[in-house]
Amino acid sequence: MKKKDDSKITKILDSAVTIILTEGVAALSTTKIAKMMGIAQSNIYLYFKNKDDLLKNIYHREFERIRQISDLEKLNDRTILVNERIDYYIHSVFDYAIAYPNSLTVIEQIKSLNILEDDIYSGNEQVIQLLNEGIQKGYLKDVPINLHMVTVFNILHRHALNINQGLYSEQKYSYQIISKMILDSICQ
Repeated sequence: MKKKDDSKITKILDSAVTIILTEGVAALSTTKIAKMMGIAQSNIYLYFKNKDDLLKNIYHREFERIRQISDLEKLNDRTILVNERIDYYIHSVFDYAIAYPNSLTVIEQIKSLNILEDDIYSGNEQVIQLLNEGIQKGYLKDVPINLHMVTVFNILHRHALNINQGLYSEQKYSYQIISKMILDSICQ
């Protein structure tokens, strides 16, 4: 049995992301990935069970990148007011969206396939806990947590795409303007 090569895993994931961004997630196939990489299609199955496994790995890699740029421990530091921690959460996603709008596009496209099941919330426990606390303290509207998360994600994703597509400059709408829009949507 061949030993798995971590650099090849990264190359497979990167190739898949390129296809998702240029052709859409529905167009993704192991055949296209193999052709792009110049390898046999069977090599991809050395690293991933199937296409869904590959997509789940991409999804988790992209979410891990978001987690790496934030101090998630700060989200549940109860010595900091809940509204300040929620602002920190929104600001962290904002900064990531501006820096990596394509990553959010990939996440959104994979989520649209409904292959993630409960995986969609794994790794987001700290955010979920924070948002629940915000609801319990009456700061956030008492609606399902996923609606809060989608509101934050979708507004910031669209804002980043607008900038990326040249619809307006990054300076046109400050963090304060965008975060107020989000907070007006999710707060009591």
